[in-house]
Amino acid sequence: MDNTRLTSRILAPSQLDAPTVAAWERLQAATPELASPFFSVHFARAVEKTGMRVRVCVLMSNGEPVGFLPYQLPDFAARLTGAAEPVGGVMSDYVGLIAAPNLRIAPTRLMQLAGIRSFGFSHLDEPQLAYGLEGSAPRIGLRLRLQGPDPLAAHLRDQNRYLRDSERLERQLIRDVGPLEYCFDAREGRTSLLDDLIRHKRAQYQRTGAADAMAAPWTTRLLHLLADTRHPSCSGQLSTLYAGGTWLATHFGLTGNGVLHHWMPVYNPDFSRYAPGRLLMHRMIQSCPEAGLGMIDHGEGDSPSKRHLSNEEHQYFRGAWHTSFPLNLPARTYHSLKWRLNN
Repeated sequence: MDNTRLTSRILAPSQLDAPTVAAWERLQAATPELASPFFSVHFARAVEKTGMRVRVCVLMSNGEPVGFLPYQLPDFAARLTGAAEPVGGVMSDYVGLIAAPNLRIAPTRLMQLAGIRSFGFSHLDEPQLAYGLEGSAPRIGLRLRLQGPDPLAAHLRDQNRYLRDSERLERQLIRDVGPLEYCFDAREGRTSLLDDLIRHKRAQYQRTGAADAMAAPWTTRLLHLLADTRHPSCSGQLSTLYAGGTWLATHFGLTGNGVLHHWMPVYNPDFSRYAPGRLLMHRMIQSCPEAGLGMIDHGEGDSPSKRHLSNEEHQYFRGAWHTSFPLNLPARTYHSLKWRLNN
């Protein structure tokens, strides 16, 4: 592709016409590295509906769309300085271009076409480097590629100790609390279930001293919008596990293009000795083939619990791209201050 002749249009996600949306979805569906629901146009549209200032840089070649960069300008200072961040901000686990595999573009050129002066990010997946994009400070992400009609057994066949321990915990739970009740994607009472998850998740952040990703009101609005989103490239998925009528664990994630993104898990701390989060995850894995899902993406982070249920790893990169000095100075200052506040 002759990338020297690329032009662009900058539009809100809601302004994209049907042929442009179709081109976005074709590019995403045809490229396995872009399967994540965070790359979906419907994720970008959900973020826009929260009131966030979202824009999409549509890269054009010979009058046809060949790439998309969704981004947001989260506040007045960002809009004033041209300091952009990925669409969804802290709520997004994937960042970058949705584009044809043969597209090559430097970050500075991409920002010029997008009409921004800087772009700060933390979840640039390593296949994005093939486009010519850049990042630093790599961190591990883990995935589980599912195999066969019984994917849990297939994956755990060489983890006898872990499997025996899980089976023992489940037997004890049933004996002590009651029979298990599981739902892969709860529809009845969905709003209240999601409200409960948000409440428990925020309590977990406070209890552990972690940064509260849902402190800003727009983030909880986004979760509710995504819970009602139903598209092949992006759908909300809400799983629950109870024992004897007592709540044990809930997970809210996104599915799309055959991928389940493991995103917002929470469990009842009163029953932590039974590892309810693990038991819910096992059932979700078993449900995936029937739901047409062939991969579970655990996002960023490396831990024993993720390692037990993973068979692939990749790298995420972070960084900030800037246009030439001195035009980028206000945007650089904005990103530096925001990073200091967040860390």
